[in-house]
Amino acid sequence: MKISRLIIFLLIGILISQSIFYYPNLPEIIFSHFNSFGKPDSSMSKSNFFIFEFVILLLIVAEFALLPKLIEKMPNALINLPAKVYWLTSERRNETFATIRQFFDWLSTGLLILFIAVNQLVFQANIKHINLPTTPMWTILGLFLIFVVIWLTFFVFRFRIKKDEN
Repeated sequence: MKISRLIIFLLIGILISQSIFYYPNLPEIIFSHFNSFGKPDSSMSKSNFFIFEFVILLLIVAEFALLPKLIEKMPNALINLPAKVYWLTSERRNETFATIRQFFDWLSTGLLILFIAVNQLVFQANIKHINLPTTPMWTILGLFLIFVVIWLTFFVFRFRIKKDEN
């Protein structure tokens, strides 16, 4: 099993453990949305919050597990990939989609880390009855943006054609 998959399973375990740990300490009504200044502006029941969390987790898992397979089944004309004519030839196709699956694993890893970090801030704000701390929140979002830019850069560079590959 690839290291990225092991990390994903570990992060899913952390997310589930985090939810189990905080659930009994949270109020019955949870602030679930905060404005850019950290002030709560929307709430939901604790049970609905955790159902919503579970659905998001399922979407993340589906993204890393199913989307690459869906892309692989698509006609080449519908796939947007740098130098796709080169990378989608029959002799390179399997390696190309293995690489795409690996990239999606790492994107899922980043999403899960974001999800865990944001949940931690939301849980703490609800337990302590405080506004969401904005500095850590903006830091988390900034780091995720940097991660996505790096991920995209590596993706594009991985699928460029080197001069000796022409």
